[in-house]
Parts: sequence; structure tokens; C-alpha cells
Amino acid sequence: MSAPTLLQGVKVLTLEQVHALPWGTAFLADMGAQVIRVESADHLQDRKAGPFPSGKPGEEWWNEGGNLAYFGTRNKQSLCMDVTHPVGKEIFLKMVKQCDIVTDNFRPGTMRRYGFDHESLAAINPRIITLSSTAFGHSGPWSKAGSRARTIDAMCGMSALTGYEGGPSLRASNNYMDHSTGNNVAYALLLALYRRNKTGKGVRIDLTMQETGVSCIGPAILETQHGITRPRLGCAHLWKSPHNVYACAGKDRWIAIAVASNAEWTALKQAMSNPAWAQDARYDVVQSRWQHRHELDKKLTEWTATQDDKALMASLQARGICAGAVLTAADLVNDPHLRQRGFLQDYNREGSATVGVRTYAGRPFRVPGVAMAIWHTARMGEHNNAVLQQVAGLSPGEITALAEQNVLYTRPRTGEKVP
Repeated sequence: MSAPTLLQGVKVLTLEQVHALPWGTAFLADMGAQVIRVESADHLQDRKAGPFPSGKPGEEWWNEGGNLAYFGTRNKQSLCMDVTHPVGKEIFLKMVKQCDIVTDNFRPGTMRRYGFDHESLAAINPRIITLSSTAFGHSGPWSKAGSRARTIDAMCGMSALTGYEGGPSLRASNNYMDHSTGNNVAYALLLALYRRNKTGKGVRIDLTMQETGVSCIGPAILETQHGITRPRLGCAHLWKSPHNVYACAGKDRWIAIAVASNAEWTALKQAMSNPAWAQDARYDVVQSRWQHRHELDKKLTEWTATQDDKALMASLQARGICAGAVLTAADLVNDPHLRQRGFLQDYNREGSATVGVRTYAGRPFRVPGVAMAIWHTARMGEHNNAVLQQVAGLSPGEITALAEQNVLYTRPRTGEKVP
């Protein structure tokens, strides 16, 4: 599959690791930008992260991990070059002259130590757009602190809101803040490109995970200023009921049901064949249903526990009730709705006999005439020659010399520990 042309001609140099920033730059690559991922043989955690075929790293584990296709090197180029080496640094700066965007997710101060801060790069290329994706930003008392998605969940207020009613804080998601931050990365870079097309000027973007998270709990920020404390409610709602996740027939099968009006409650009663308990006057109006939500949930579960989750979802949706079967990853791989929309993609990792054809999630939007799909997953250092010749202007002999000086790599260093 050939690359789309929406961002054709845009060149991105990205010094990225882990999840949030690679997720954002992958969207630019999907839309046709030339995204050059500058990797380091000293930091292979992304290539070690898996998941690996059959759960076991193969002989070329550094090119097999599933996360590489989802966001790490999806539709990108891999330049594995030591930018801390004087020659590597010189080449990186040479490429900056030809690029539009430079991104990083190092702790504040690291890019300046390398000589890659915005001011230094703008002196080379005044039109350059730089983006730093960090935990807490390049200013403020927490600017030097590091983080992972879990700790950001806590520091942005998300963890204080999540958990079962009357219970302790629980994590919202394994990588909720990574994906949210990555989406903001793509959004901010597209805005910066638009601005530069209008003004001709580059810009520096200081993007943080914490502020991304705080923006996700806007209602709680407003409520606290009026003395309102938002309690932990698990899967329940502040005023809607029934509004929860209910057990269904079978092992670990569930359905989420959300009733927001009296009309929907009437429809739910009809779906249950109007049992006697549901005729209780306490359930007739929204506020009273919420006040008696615990008893209502218990009664409703007695019914849902006899039902198939997917069949019940279809039945309730047909009656105008918001309901969703709790689908597992195994369910989603073969989900007919996602298949029909073309969201799921069966992609063959060419060059990796151990991976082969796998099903991957697609992009959550459609652009007519632009194929949002995986067409390539970069192997470690796969594009060393192409990038250095086409962007840095080096000769084949110069590139060979860099490999001999251990500035370039196409595989891990000798003795690298297998994950």
C-alpha cells in the first residue's frame, strides 16, 4: 500500500520513546508525512516491549514487537544513529535544515544539553517547529520530574475521581493519558503547520501530560469552586439510574446499561416483561431511582444474569436504550461492525517470518480519498542509508564510515539482553 499524500512533503525528526509521543507522530505518518524516528542502540525499551508472537521473543526480537506496528514505527522511517556522538550530532543538525518538525519526549534540559533546543535549531532553520512532550512541562516547580502514565493519572486528578463508591482510588486505564497526550501531539503539530503556512514562522510547543489530564476533568474543576465534591461512583452516575455494568450469562460476560429518562425506564421494564418489582413507585422518576440505585442494580442483575450479553445489547438498543456488551480484545478482533467499517486491518509484517499476518486496530476517523492504514513497519535502522543520503546529503562511503565508527546501527549491540 502506498502512502497517502495529505501531508506529503512534511518532514519530521522525532526523538521519541515509550507511548505518548510515538502515538502522536504516528498519525502524521499515517497522513503521509515523512516521519524519521531517530533511535538509539542504547535505549531499546520500545523494541523490547512486545507483545511478541506466541508470547516469546524470536531471533530478531527487535523487529517483532506488536507495539511497533501500533505506534512505534508505524508508517515511519527508522534511523538508528547515536546523536550523542559528535559526528551523529553534526548529522542530526544537518538534517534539521531540511525538516519541518523536530519532536522529543525527554525530560526538560536534555535537548538543550545536546544542543537541540528550539533556539539552537531555529538558528539553523527559522521555519522549524519543535514540540517537547513531557510530564509537567518546561516551567514550574515540577518541570524536572519524570513520570509514567500511572503517576500522571494521579497528578491530573483522574485517580481521585475513579474507584468504586465508598472505596479507594483505582486506575482508570493502563495508558489512558498516553493516548490522550498523543492525540494532543498530533493536533498541536497540525495547528503549528497551519500557522506556519499563514505566517512563515516556526514555533516551539511545550505540551504536557499533566495538563492534558487536567483538561479531561473540567467539570470537577468547576464544581470544586462551588464547594461541590464529586464522589467516586464506580460505573454509576451522578443522577442517572440504572447506570452500571451488570453481569450476564456465561463466564465473565457483562453489559453496560445507561437509562437517562423515564421513557427509557419504561422501555427497560417492557424489555424485562414488566416484572412486579419494577412497578415499585420508588422507581417511577429519575431522582427516586437514583436514590434507590443500589437495590435497583441488584434486582436488574438478577435479570441480566440470565441473558446473553450481545443479544441483550441488540434487544435493548432496538428499544431505544443505551446498552453495550462489555467486549474483550478477543471479541473486538472479529467484531462484525468494526470489520464492515474497515477499521480492523489484517497486516503482514513483511521481513519477519515469526510475526506474519496479524489484525491491527485502525485510525478512529475517515478522510475520503486517504487510506488510513498501516503500510509499513520500520525495522531497526532500516532507513539509515535512504535518510542519510536524501535528507543529510551523505555519500554511500560516508555512511559506511559511520557504521564502522559505531554511529549507525541496524541491530542491537553485541551482548544486548534479550527481553
